[in-house]
Amino acid sequence: MSAALGKIGPVEESAHLLALDDLRDPSLQEILAYWDTKRAGREMPSREDIVPTAFPRLMPRMFMIRVEEGPSFVYSLAGSESIDAHGWNFTGMDVRALDRKWPGYGTSMHRFYASIVQRRRPCAAAGSLEFVNRGFCHFTAVYLPLATADGAVSHIMGVAAYRMASE
Repeated sequence: MSAALGKIGPVEESAHLLALDDLRDPSLQEILAYWDTKRAGREMPSREDIVPTAFPRLMPRMFMIRVEEGPSFVYSLAGSESIDAHGWNFTGMDVRALDRKWPGYGTSMHRFYASIVQRRRPCAAAGSLEFVNRGFCHFTAVYLPLATADGAVSHIMGVAAYRMASE
């Protein structure tokens, strides 16, 4: 693991961090390039700079997490593929509420999202969703922080690529 990856908090135990250069899915590379273009030399783009509908084919794989005071993390958007992969629509939920369905998952993801906010840089992860008991599913995802006008992280936009074990 590179030194830069070592600064990120742990991802849920069935996943691991990836270097951004190791993203192989073209759509994840595309959304990362879009984020980089939209930041226009700044540390990160603002939420207002990002137009999720600019990527209609990625909308089912997209999720948006609103960063609130505390911090707490609320899913403001969950695409249909994310819902299908998890078997649950978590739009509007605080990430820690995921612990009710999968003990420890929400707490782990809360730590992971907090590390993205602290680091203020995009990151990627890959792993399995075997624990959701919906058929063994692999995923690769990119997580992109977005800022307010004053530079605070206001959202984390994510896009995931899901693949069933049989594929």
